[in-house]
Amino acid sequence: MIDILVFFIGASLLLYVVLGGSDFGAGILELLPAGRLRGKQKDVINHAMGPVWEANHMWLILIVVILFMGFPVIFTTLMVALHLPMLALLVGIVVRGTAFTFRHYDAIQEKKSQRTYTWLFGLSSLWTAFWLGIIAASLNRGTIDPDATEFWRAYIAPWWGAYPLSVGAFVACIYAFLASIYLIGETDDVELKRRFHRFGAYFNGLVILMGGVVFAASLGEHESLATAFLRSPLNLAVVALATGLFVALWFFVTKHRVMLTRVVASGQVALILIGWCLLYAPNAVLTTRGPLSFYTEAAPLATLRQLVIALLVGSVFIFPSLFFLLRVFKLSGSRDATDEHAENSRD
Repeated sequence: MIDILVFFIGASLLLYVVLGGSDFGAGILELLPAGRLRGKQKDVINHAMGPVWEANHMWLILIVVILFMGFPVIFTTLMVALHLPMLALLVGIVVRGTAFTFRHYDAIQEKKSQRTYTWLFGLSSLWTAFWLGIIAASLNRGTIDPDATEFWRAYIAPWWGAYPLSVGAFVACIYAFLASIYLIGETDDVELKRRFHRFGAYFNGLVILMGGVVFAASLGEHESLATAFLRSPLNLAVVALATGLFVALWFFVTKHRVMLTRVVASGQVALILIGWCLLYAPNAVLTTRGPLSFYTEAAPLATLRQLVIALLVGSVFIFPSLFFLLRVFKLSGSRDATDEHAENSRD
């Protein structure tokens, strides 16, 4: 039972990072100067995100529900110690979703309001990605103190420090990199393709640079990432493979192989996430009392059984529905673009 639940948590986290992360990255790209291409870029991003941006938060909700029902001690520990980062994350998600909705569906498309929505969308995307990284880095630092009575030790110390902050910046760079690579295949405009290609190269470099910063910042933690990875050759091989795939990625980009480019880019991010998770498995959180493991902090068997049944039954509906959603919207979008191109040609 526990293995099945851990699988669902891992799969949901992976899908949220790979799919939802690219949406956050698209918002980050909107913060960068675009000049006369801003309008076209906004239309491309709206079209790319339109079908699925709400659905991607389903994976985050699923993780929260599984932790709440299946591992209540872990859920309570995280929500208390990381209360402030969680609150910042939720505020970012709400503002981002609201800004994107009004920008896309506002009945009155004024320049001033559109500019405000775009800035809110971009800033909240960066804000949310940053706090996601901070929360992830805070899980296994060993600074969460369930017995703390002082405000700083209870609510600030668990997530404050060079390491969590650097991981927040690293995650934001990864998301912007993913969005750049994905968006190359979302437009036929040559100038936009070059723009996304250029941003992909920039954020590719920033991901590597920030990766080094994260490793350096971890030297001040109870155990550095370098020590943790060297202790596990498998994890080291996973990260090395993710780094090596950059060569294949840019080969496919230059050959205009859209699907292979996306598969390799998402594969890289997946490998980074898997390598990081394997460092601490099966522990979910490291506190001053010791680690909290999925296997020692699970709910009663009857609760786990009901949760597993609900997840398995739900999967029968969730995954086909998501596939159908993507297929319908992407096909209709492609047909609309083809019809518009044909109409312009006739004119």
